[in-house]
Amino acid sequence: MRMRQGMVLVLWMIAAATPVWAAQGFYIAPHVNNVTKDGITLIWESREAEKGVVEYGKGGALTQKAEEATVQTIHRVRMTGLEAGTPYAYRVRCGGEMRENTVKTAPAEARPFTFVIIGDSRRWEDSWERTKMGEHAAQWNPEFYINMGDLVLSGHKYELWPEHFSRFGSIIDHLWMVTVRGNHEGGRQEDVENDWFGKYHELPGAGEPFSTFDWGNTHFVLLSTDAVREAATYLDEHLKDGASPYTVVAQHFPIYSTGYWGPIDNRKEMGQGSTKPIAEAMDRHHVPLNFAGHTHIYERTHPLRAGKRDERDGCVYVVNGGDINANYPEPFSAITDDRSASEKPTYTVVHMGEDRIWLRTFCWGREAKAITEIDYRVTWRDEAVPKAELIKLSGATGAALLQCITELGAMSYAPAAEVILPHLASTDAVTAQTAAIALRCIGNPDVSAKLLPYLRTENLGLRREIARTLEIAMTPECVKLVQEAVLDARQDETTRVRLFGALQYNADAGVAKEVAFGLLAQADAAAPVRERAAYGLGVLTTIDDAPKLARVFREEASPYVTQRLAFTLNRLTNNAQNITDKGDIVKSSPGAGRDAFIAQWLPSGKR
Repeated sequence: MRMRQGMVLVLWMIAAATPVWAAQGFYIAPHVNNVTKDGITLIWESREAEKGVVEYGKGGALTQKAEEATVQTIHRVRMTGLEAGTPYAYRVRCGGEMRENTVKTAPAEARPFTFVIIGDSRRWEDSWERTKMGEHAAQWNPEFYINMGDLVLSGHKYELWPEHFSRFGSIIDHLWMVTVRGNHEGGRQEDVENDWFGKYHELPGAGEPFSTFDWGNTHFVLLSTDAVREAATYLDEHLKDGASPYTVVAQHFPIYSTGYWGPIDNRKEMGQGSTKPIAEAMDRHHVPLNFAGHTHIYERTHPLRAGKRDERDGCVYVVNGGDINANYPEPFSAITDDRSASEKPTYTVVHMGEDRIWLRTFCWGREAKAITEIDYRVTWRDEAVPKAELIKLSGATGAALLQCITELGAMSYAPAAEVILPHLASTDAVTAQTAAIALRCIGNPDVSAKLLPYLRTENLGLRREIARTLEIAMTPECVKLVQEAVLDARQDETTRVRLFGALQYNADAGVAKEVAFGLLAQADAAAPVRERAAYGLGVLTTIDDAPKLARVFREEASPYVTQRLAFTLNRLTNNAQNITDKGDIVKSSPGAGRDAFIAQWLPSGKR
């Protein structure tokens, strides 16, 4: 008892000795905003109202001062009259606290540079800090970050914001994290008094809803989430001159997206929705890169123009929603994440080079328990770039050979496929696997028939890559053998899933539909194979197939397959029943108990 009383006394004495200003200081520490060639804004919030003051200067000498005119708690102070491409030290005092660091102005010249993309960080809990993802991203020396929005669960809740700024505190005190407004931030005109996103950020150019800035050789356009409808008109006017070598457009909502994994097409975007006019503007103004978030997955499209793959003049659409859970690939998909191997958080590093753009994406590997690379893409401006790499390949060996194969794959250079193909037969497993990955990245249908023998290789990783390559592109002559391989129960489930995709996207719909029904009839087929078949029927079937679908639905035991079949019957009959993960249809047992659901889709005479 005496010990406890003594401890209480000590704690009371410490509290009594703590000066009043210690309870004051920063509520939100200074963070960098709106970096230009001649100015930088710092924003912070103090616990008590005061005048915001920033001391700053070159070479560590804090010889200049910027000061607010009035007393307030949210401070927005701009350092002006700066020199381009120059580091400036700064110091901010608040109560008894002090924060200082160095930040660099935007470059004067149109030079290459590197930046990092993240998104939907509100869902990360402690994963960004725990995995040390920020330290990993720092190795690329990014000059700024772009956050695709949804920083907090509800942007109008004041108490949620400190967590966001704390999470990225070691970055935003010296680098600009320019942020696109997401739906969770709330609209610009919605409850303006509590628009904390607007109060805590200063977006570049004219500000929201269309924020623009130039950095090095690239012009950036950021579209706020509540201005999607007007975006295409703005882009047409704004981009008509095309002064910069590159343009990057970013908005919160994806234009192309596989959506979430699951039996219902949740958040799937096929380039046909409300954002289609933005995609058309990407084509008109030859924009090479479009970034989005919102859907909590990672995926990247092939370069697309008018909705079709175009390696020379297409736009690459990237969804980095901060997490891993993408659905099955679509024809536009170059890569989708793998929920069995990876998890949040993710980031994408982008380099805007003189003759190429490259991007790499990293996430947390489940099995490796380490940060792993899941995507590497190179976009070239002149065909001389891949041609030079192809010339190097012919005489390369060892590590140089692997590097050449990897680069040509990342460039998706179709002529390289024939040259890389022989390396599939290498006795070195690493070389063979590297070649398979490159061929998958290239996705050249002209070599697809030559890949078929590798569907029988004992190398599981190689077989799976070949199957995915055929899913991306194959010729009609491959269909029969692929059909046989899909129905072969000796094949592993991942290969079968991908080969069914090859039929769905590259074969006659009737063939793919027949295989899908055949797979659903295989009660002993692995669950992922039957799920993939049910998913495919969602787009392969017509109203004439509804009776057959209903019969399969009636006896199906798998919750996923049941829900997908119900979703498909809803689509075909225009009858919107309640189909959710916890709804009555999924809870129902096979048999007569499902007849009532079927009756709502099909009159008795049509079953």
